[in-house]
Amino acid sequence: MASDETKKTSKRRVVEMVKASRNWKGAYQADYECPSCKAPLSSVGDTLLESDDCPNCKATFAFAPDVQTAYWSHKQDVELKAEEKRRAAEQRKQDAAAERERMEKESRGAANRAIAQRKADDHAQSAAVTAQRRSLKDVELFVGGVTLLSFLGSFGMAAIGFLMFSQGEKLGLGICIAGVVAFSSVLLVWGLFNCLYAIHQTLADISAKLDEARAKG
Repeated sequence: MASDETKKTSKRRVVEMVKASRNWKGAYQADYECPSCKAPLSSVGDTLLESDDCPNCKATFAFAPDVQTAYWSHKQDVELKAEEKRRAAEQRKQDAAAERERMEKESRGAANRAIAQRKADDHAQSAAVTAQRRSLKDVELFVGGVTLLSFLGSFGMAAIGFLMFSQGEKLGLGICIAGVVAFSSVLLVWGLFNCLYAIHQTLADISAKLDEARAKG
């Protein structure tokens, strides 16, 4: 009986190398080859049996004494690599989120700077238009003052000439005519200035609106 058992044991082949892997369920398993037919086999769980049968060739085989230790060592290596891979993926995710946040911050900063620049341009343009209108207003006041004095002078000249002519002095007629001509000339110049001023104001308003529309566009 002992001889038969010894023969049966001697016929067993020994698995010398086992690797650890994870199946589709996420559980660890021992992967090895049948020492007889080289068929790929696996044993779910962390504890290997002392012996097993190959479902392919029906041969009985045993595991070497140090296979269990080698399996645990390889499993630890696999777990470490999986953890490193998970950490690397998490780091890449964090880096991508940080990059997106940085780009969004830069985009918001650029938009804010563009808005601030547009407001500054609008303010500068408004200040320039205001200064131009103030300058034109000063010119208008000056021309108005000169025109008023010219009106009064020409009217006074015409009145003096009329009084002199009414008293029989022929020179008074010339003075009266000169006063009337001067009054008419001043009136014509004043009307022409008002027309030119109105045209200039209209063109300035149109230009300001076009610049505003161009800035918004």
